Amino acid sequence: MWEGIFPILYILVPGVVLALFAAYYQNRRKREIQIEGKLAVERIDGYEQILNCLYEAQSLNTPTLKEERLADSIFAYFDVRTFHNEYPNCFKDEASFDAFYKRIGDLNRYYEIYLDDVTRRQLSKSTSFYTQMKLWLDAFCDTEHTVDLKLKESVARRNIDWMYKLTGMLMFSHCTRSFAQFEQVVCDRLNHFSLTYRKHRLRKLWWKTEEAVMHIFDVGSGKKGLWGRICKGIVWMYMGKEGRDLMHIMPILIEVMKYVHFSDRYTPEEFFEQKRQPREKELALFGEVLLAMVHKS
Repeated sequence: MWEGIFPILYILVPGVVLALFAAYYQNRRKREIQIEGKLAVERIDGYEQILNCLYEAQSLNTPTLKEERLADSIFAYFDVRTFHNEYPNCFKDEASFDAFYKRIGDLNRYYEIYLDDVTRRQLSKSTSFYTQMKLWLDAFCDTEHTVDLKLKESVARRNIDWMYKLTGMLMFSHCTRSFAQFEQVVCDRLNHFSLTYRKHRLRKLWWKTEEAVMHIFDVGSGKKGLWGRICKGIVWMYMGKEGRDLMHIMPILIEVMKYVHFSDRYTPEEFFEQKRQPREKELALFGEVLLAMVHKS
């Protein structure tokens, strides 16, 4: 009997072990496929939702003839180019911009764990200038509502809505570029779609090193002397054309804000050609309050 049992065990035990192993592997692979499917759906959905948000934000609005003539009379004093004075939809007014900024922020937070490193990094770059605009526009809105400036509520509201449109006219190219850059990265990631987790240690190390080195140069650019000039030149080159364009527009944007605040009393010709201007105290007070609101934000 024992002589008959052992041959059976020799066949049965390995078979049972293999069957258990196969069942365990199949169940594990099934769970992995379910997880990968979930990740794929969420990642592609994230691509679609974020692209739609950016696309809707940069779709163009056409100003009225009166607004177009007034914008031309303001921009004539600055070295800027606009696309027929059209402005992106997100700069239509304060409510539109705040709604867009909240939506893109919510999408970023929700899909952050599903997006790959390259897409997440590009999204941060593509939306960084919106953050810069929000900082200054929020400061301008708070300045217009400041009691010390003694501005009527109706005038403040009109100035704020007009400033958002003017900012949109100035930022048309940045909005278009923001969408195009993110769309290009998404198309590339879809063409090489993969859910395989890669640590990309060398790439992440390069990014961290790059950020650390540029932080040193950024701090050094504020110093005087040869070292300060060298650091400033390196930062200027590192910023690229997009960053330099933004740095060129920011002083213009602040000057436009200054005029819009006083636009109920002065024409662009009177203000910019200094034919008639507010008193030095009024100009200084506006500048002080605006900078205080920027730092407060």
